[in-house]
Amino acid sequence: MRLALVTHIVGLILRYFGAVMLFPLLVEWISGQGEAAGGFIIAGVSASLVGEMARRWHPGGEELTRVEGLAVVALAWLVVAIFGAIPYIWVGLGVMDALFESMSGFTTTGATILQHFDAYSRGLFFWRGLTQWLGGMGVIALFIAILPKLAIAGRQLFFAEAPGPDEERLTPRIRHTAIALWTLYAAFTGAEVLLLVLAGLPLYDAICNSFATLAAGGFSPHPESIGGYGNPAAEWIVIVFMFLAGSNFSLHYRAFRGEPRRLLQDEEFRLYSFLVLGGAILLGVALYQFSHHLPPSYLSAETDHPLDGASPWTLVRLALFQVLTILTTTGFATDDFNLWSDQAKIILLILMFIGGCAGSAAGGPKVVRLLLIAKYAYRELFKAIHPHAVKPIRLGARLVAPEVMRSIVAFLLLYLLAFILSVIIVVSLGTDLLTGITASIATLGNIGPGFNAVGPMVNYAHLHPVSKFVLFVDMWIGRLEVMTVLVLLHPQVWRTVRRR
Repeated sequence: MRLALVTHIVGLILRYFGAVMLFPLLVEWISGQGEAAGGFIIAGVSASLVGEMARRWHPGGEELTRVEGLAVVALAWLVVAIFGAIPYIWVGLGVMDALFESMSGFTTTGATILQHFDAYSRGLFFWRGLTQWLGGMGVIALFIAILPKLAIAGRQLFFAEAPGPDEERLTPRIRHTAIALWTLYAAFTGAEVLLLVLAGLPLYDAICNSFATLAAGGFSPHPESIGGYGNPAAEWIVIVFMFLAGSNFSLHYRAFRGEPRRLLQDEEFRLYSFLVLGGAILLGVALYQFSHHLPPSYLSAETDHPLDGASPWTLVRLALFQVLTILTTTGFATDDFNLWSDQAKIILLILMFIGGCAGSAAGGPKVVRLLLIAKYAYRELFKAIHPHAVKPIRLGARLVAPEVMRSIVAFLLLYLLAFILSVIIVVSLGTDLLTGITASIATLGNIGPGFNAVGPMVNYAHLHPVSKFVLFVDMWIGRLEVMTVLVLLHPQVWRTVRRR
């Protein structure tokens, strides 16, 4: 691994990342607040200076190896989150809390440390939303799209960052693929902003919530999330765009290019749609039963009580919204599902272990991986009955190569191992088991809220600092699908390091 070349590309990304701080700085100036302005200036200037110094280590212009591409992506996301934490430190958060909030934003997790929303400026909340929007389609993909200098290294970087097991490009050139995806992503965001404004949300809130929706992130400027606006029309709009954010953007692109049949022909998209519909029906039934026997703990909660006297249409909206926000790993809330029945919680807990589609903004293991594992298990069962049968695994019309299946099995095993280790550490530091389990899967799967002490109407501020660090790492490796980060820990990688 050529360490100087890796440092050069990370530095190039960091140098231009500093300019991103101009956007929240502009919001601070327009809003007339300015409390976080110093943090944005320091973060922007320091990121650009450090990036420029790192860039000078190597002249660049060389193709990356697979391992070097993984190293650039893993380190770039980590470094960007570190510099992105500076504004949070400026407004008074501790270093670990600031790093947690920043990584939660860039990885589109939506797990928050902030407790008193009225104590922070609009610029800071805009920055929270912007970090999610940048992370949703991928920080690296953005810089591949706007920086021609990354064209040579683009392929390795793009696929090292892209979610899912499939390496699909929309155009012959990776840079053009990145531009196409980011253009569609921005267009969807603009459309949601417009619709939310028409539905009655203020422009600032519409922008921040649209950032969080299309990124499948969940950071809302309202302390009670989307439900705090009390706007059913806005909730339906968010439902539509969460569904889009959780499905493959390559399919959306092809649909706009005149191939809408590709959506219905795609096996993963069909299963994803079935999970949304089936999950909503099951959750709707559970909520209907729960709404007829509401416990005092629900009715005495400080938040609104949408299930109290809820109409069937309200139950449909609540169920569909919550299924989508968990399955797509967005993490919004329209009610405190921490207070719902055990049956409803079990449905949501199962959805936490699935995630959205490959090629989407969603986190989690991804629908396609679980689909292929199910096919693999069925094939092995079939071959146990018919030992001499030849039964290849297919995804639609395509044959799935054995190496793809091996990578999926390895991913799921590493994902499970990371989850178990995280639960053990968090619980051993004084957290109850349900909180430990859901905090771990909610950060590793980039979901955000969990149950009990990390429910949708509370936050992660009370956790032990070591637990926060573990969950910080969970968010990082979860967004980059485990292997990208863990490959850097392999001794063989560091034995081959060259300074030039």
